[in-house]
Amino acid sequence: MPAYKKNDFGFTIGGPVFIPGHYNTNKQKTFFFWSEEWRREVVPANGFFSVTTVPTLPERGGNFSDVCPAAGSAVDTANYPNCPVNPQSGGYFPGNQVPIGDPTTVNSLLAMIPSPNSGPNAWFATPSLPTNWREELFRVDQNFNDKVRATFRYIHDSWDQDYPVPLWTSGTSFPTIQTNFNGPGVSMVARVTAAVSPTLLNEFVASYTTDHITTSLIGPWQRPSGFPPIGIYDNGFGGKVPGISLSGGQYNFAEDPGYVPNGPLNSNPTFTFRDNVSKSIRGHNLQFGIYVVNAHKNEIPQPSYGVNGFLQFTTGSVVTTGNPFADLLLGNIDTFTQEQNALKMHEQYNIFEPYFQDDWHVTPRLTLNLGLRMSFFGTYSEKNNLAWNFDPARYVPGASSVDPNSGLVIGNAFNGWVNCGVTPGVPSGCMSNHWWNPAPRIGFAFDPLGNGKWAIRGGYGIFFEHTNGNEANTESLEQYNINTQTSSVVNVAGYANLNPSLLGGGTTPLSFVSIPSKAVWPYMQQWHFDIQHDLGRNTIANVAYVGSGGVHLTRSYEYNQMHSVPASQNPYTPGQVISQNDCNSVSIDPTSGMATATVNGNTTTGGWANNLAVACGNNANPYLPYAGIGSITRKDQTGSSNYNALQASLRHSIGGLQLSAAYTYSHSIDDSSDYNDSGFVDSYNLNAYRASSNFDERHIINIGYVYDLPFFKAKGLANKFLGGWQWSGITDIESGTPFSLYNQGCNPCNSTVDGSPASVPSDNAGVANSLATAGSYPDIAGNPSAGIPTLPPGNPPLLYNPAAFVAPTGLTFGNAGRNILRNPWRTNFDMALLKHIAVTESKYFEFRAEAFNVFNHREYSWLGGDAGSAADNANGSGVTTANSAGCYGGANSSAGDASCFGSGLLQPNSAHNPRILQLALKFIF
Repeated sequence: MPAYKKNDFGFTIGGPVFIPGHYNTNKQKTFFFWSEEWRREVVPANGFFSVTTVPTLPERGGNFSDVCPAAGSAVDTANYPNCPVNPQSGGYFPGNQVPIGDPTTVNSLLAMIPSPNSGPNAWFATPSLPTNWREELFRVDQNFNDKVRATFRYIHDSWDQDYPVPLWTSGTSFPTIQTNFNGPGVSMVARVTAAVSPTLLNEFVASYTTDHITTSLIGPWQRPSGFPPIGIYDNGFGGKVPGISLSGGQYNFAEDPGYVPNGPLNSNPTFTFRDNVSKSIRGHNLQFGIYVVNAHKNEIPQPSYGVNGFLQFTTGSVVTTGNPFADLLLGNIDTFTQEQNALKMHEQYNIFEPYFQDDWHVTPRLTLNLGLRMSFFGTYSEKNNLAWNFDPARYVPGASSVDPNSGLVIGNAFNGWVNCGVTPGVPSGCMSNHWWNPAPRIGFAFDPLGNGKWAIRGGYGIFFEHTNGNEANTESLEQYNINTQTSSVVNVAGYANLNPSLLGGGTTPLSFVSIPSKAVWPYMQQWHFDIQHDLGRNTIANVAYVGSGGVHLTRSYEYNQMHSVPASQNPYTPGQVISQNDCNSVSIDPTSGMATATVNGNTTTGGWANNLAVACGNNANPYLPYAGIGSITRKDQTGSSNYNALQASLRHSIGGLQLSAAYTYSHSIDDSSDYNDSGFVDSYNLNAYRASSNFDERHIINIGYVYDLPFFKAKGLANKFLGGWQWSGITDIESGTPFSLYNQGCNPCNSTVDGSPASVPSDNAGVANSLATAGSYPDIAGNPSAGIPTLPPGNPPLLYNPAAFVAPTGLTFGNAGRNILRNPWRTNFDMALLKHIAVTESKYFEFRAEAFNVFNHREYSWLGGDAGSAADNANGSGVTTANSAGCYGGANSSAGDASCFGSGLLQPNSAHNPRILQLALKFIF
């Protein structure tokens, strides 16, 4: 069993600071408080690793006899699919011994792959790793006199943790390379309060916060002496060996020391100042002041691949032996990807917000709240002008294109790129600012009868948001710099041939990020109207209407997507899917790059043939609207949302019972639920994405109670041992959030089209939307909630009918649409029993018994959810077996065909925790 240890200890001390007979003799001036806490943990890395097929010990030395026929045999891939074939001779290697291309390189890569520890070729481990945490808090309170007081608080925490994998990289299959994460943080707050007069109060607050994240690798990450400078950028490689990925055949694993910088990674010093003045004049309580922020973020941006480079070995490569591990030994590389350089960025911005609020007591029964906040937001900017942005207005048509043979860019590979603060006419934040952002607030409270039994309240306000660094600002541009580009080369035979000359003085189309040239700040409108009534007998009821509207919300989508085929030009009839014959008909002109294809006897060059070529797996770069450019991630404030809710609550308190109940019936609608919501399948029809929000829950019921049990109340032994119990609990009933059903595609599928196997791609419309969660939806053929089949015992239940979905019509996005299904409801009961056992007046034991999911009610996990909290509750966003159709069969290419049984579609793959009991005994003295 892996080690599991947790220790938590510390102390607190506080009181007046005084010197008898000299200072603070009455102990009313200066006070201090100091606390220290330490946590020492060693915890198993559960969930990080699974049983993985790794090379056998003989294979690590090049001997593949265990997967090959007798030496000298003819090639037999049907019976020996994992036996390496020499791509030069076309036969097996002599003696089934694969020569090792470069021992220094190979031995360094082998160090990242663990030897088998469970049978001849299986590996699994759950290492236990340490976490050391410390926090100190110090506070001083000073009463200068009865009108002026000051407070200073300092918090420092140190978090030192070993992770079992290299963080934020493209390969995390093994604990051979680990990461030490050190993240100390500091927070300081100073506050001065001055009571100038009985009706005038001034409060000034200054604060400073920061953290300093440092990471370092543990394990065989360093390039040893004699390691050749393999790579397409001779950039020093961060001193790290390249990452590796093996896929195809019996292997599917990766390990990459990539991004971790072995030193300072991130810090975000932030200074804030606030001065608030409160003044009472007759029936007016006035507040006015200003809030100021000066924020910085200094970090090395996280790339998809690091400066060390990433080697991919697959069975689909032109130079493959058919065995990815044999390819690694030889140096037969499918794809090598490398970042040019890693630069540290220094982002900064300022915020100034003056505000005014008047709480006006118009009459004893009516109070008005009138306020205005002016949000003067400064744009993000990179201090050293290292930010670059793709501006479509600066793109010059014809200045760049793609060579259909080499795949390299012809002309200006940076067409449309501008350097923020350097390119003439481009501000340092790459966008001109919008300073005027007034945010009024108004509210009222009314007692209609004047007896305190009724209260009617309402309000409306606007609240601007400065956005975070992942939205439309220069922080989103950090990874995409003219000096930090990521390039790839393919089909390299031999490590010695992996060098900068492979770029041939050119590059494949680069990926960019695009933000608007003018800042538009998101804001929320919020409103409410509620009625509260005292029903008597310590019971209060409240009914409210609550609403909000989000304006100029951030959303991200593919800006360089191909246009889809108009319905009038689509060669496919409704319900007809793409077949293997259709894909086989595609040919690419080597000069123009245009595709020619035949569907239903209709032969076309260009137009829909290009879309079909892309849908069938051909490179889309020659057909993208911004020619010569790869994927463009557009981030702008074009999203919106709307939320409306009926909220009702009841509170009752009498004797030893406190009871509260609340019910919410609501609906949230938006066209982007998060800044990185990636469900957009068609960037040219973003309005089609408007639907129930990813986090929308129509019904929420919460019941809470605390009850002092009325047994053995009288003092005595019976009360000491049997009385004094308190019963409490929380009941939570929630409807499920919505999720989308995606088309994952299949090739071949279990259906035929005109005698040819169906070949349904995920990118069924053939538009190369590289940012979408999936390229398309299935088509709807019935009611998903009707006729749900009952599965044999031992299988998770079907929550919807898969037969209601069929493969989408060829060259369409499918018509199922966003968030049309709902995750299962959740009903949960938590309860606790508590008892105090007095020893003396100041000393007692506290016994607590807690039960979570006390009735052990089975609660199935969510099937899906895109971006935000919905994705977190669904164990991550994206395509899974439960929310994506990857199998179609039968005459109508149905996802519910009998041949697709066992695919997991629309079935939960786990359940929430069963009943958990927890006992605790505490001594308080």
